[in-house]
Amino acid sequence: MGSGSLGDAAPSLRERKKLRTRDELEAAALRLFSERGFDAVTVDDIAAAADVSPRTFFRHFRSKEDVLFRDNEERLGRLRAELAKRPLDESPLTAVRLAILGLAEEYETGKEAMFLRTSVMAQTPSLIGRNLHLQQEWEAAIANAVAVRIGVDVDGDLRPRLVAACALGALRVAADAWLAGKGRGHLPTLVDAALQLVAGGGDASRWASGAGLSL
Repeated sequence: MGSGSLGDAAPSLRERKKLRTRDELEAAALRLFSERGFDAVTVDDIAAAADVSPRTFFRHFRSKEDVLFRDNEERLGRLRAELAKRPLDESPLTAVRLAILGLAEEYETGKEAMFLRTSVMAQTPSLIGRNLHLQQEWEAAIANAVAVRIGVDVDGDLRPRLVAACALGALRVAADAWLAGKGRGHLPTLVDAALQLVAGGGDASRWASGAGLSL
């Protein structure tokens, strides 16, 4: 849409206040999780740290777990939209790579919160199952988009799920290295290089150079 359209309308004062409260709750929760550990922090603790009531907390989040996974649903929706917009003459892996790169840029700009989330999840076994379930949702979204793109049944053809597994595997390896290095290197560049390496398959020159894959 062009400028001035409804799609470009600025958030209302109420929406800005709601977003600010969510941000404050998230910041308070991440700080407390980091200091005390996830299991030792209650919703009441988070609400008190953000100077709101527990009732206000539950207007924004269903549980303290949801604070850690706050943006997953929105980002998954954007991934689906980006995949749907890719030109049909692109190869499946190219379309997936370019759709993913925009999300990698968001992680780069919000790296401090990402570091805290990852640290909390790594120290909390009870969160591992939730995280795996969300990864499966992303893999299914990619596989379904690829199946539509090449005109096959996602349950009867291995290619869509193979593309999705390879793409998310490359993304995970790049993100894990970036997180372990505390943001050293540029995440979108690492993700792009990892995905291009996968897309190149057995291309010896790509494997020999490792371009873009060093922190």
